Amino acid sequence: MSKNRITHLMATALAAATIGLFPSAAHAETAPTAGSAVAAGTTTAAADGYLYAWEHSWKGGRQATWSGDSDNWADRNMRNQATSVHNNGFAGAYEDVRLFWHTDQSGAWYCLGNGSYLMDMRYDRFPYNGNGGGEPMNDNISSHDWVNAC
Repeated sequence: MSKNRITHLMATALAAATIGLFPSAAHAETAPTAGSAVAAGTTTAAADGYLYAWEHSWKGGRQATWSGDSDNWADRNMRNQATSVHNNGFAGAYEDVRLFWHTDQSGAWYCLGNGSYLMDMRYDRFPYNGNGGGEPMNDNISSHDWVNAC
């Protein structure tokens, strides 16, 4: 780990402790709040070039990953199974992901921007931009492609 990275991490930890983001011993026995679950979702991993999908909300259950396009999510046993997704692709060309309602990158699609994620798609619907528009996204994604912008 570089000296600059260590310095940055130390400064971040010090700032977080100063403003009270880390619990003190007095708070160690309190139950987690709804806010703590949201805060856990804000932690982002370094870009690795992959699209991730999970069977359950908040990145739970089975996981599938892709570094390129997929005509059919059945190739990872995730077709119509995903409840959370994360675009952890590299910034630059082909950084956004279109998630499709149907196989072969067809039907309604949703744009998942670079670095973005949907932790619980039970409440999300496909836009009205093709067959499947207005349908729930949860357990309804069949394919995807990487694009420059969407």
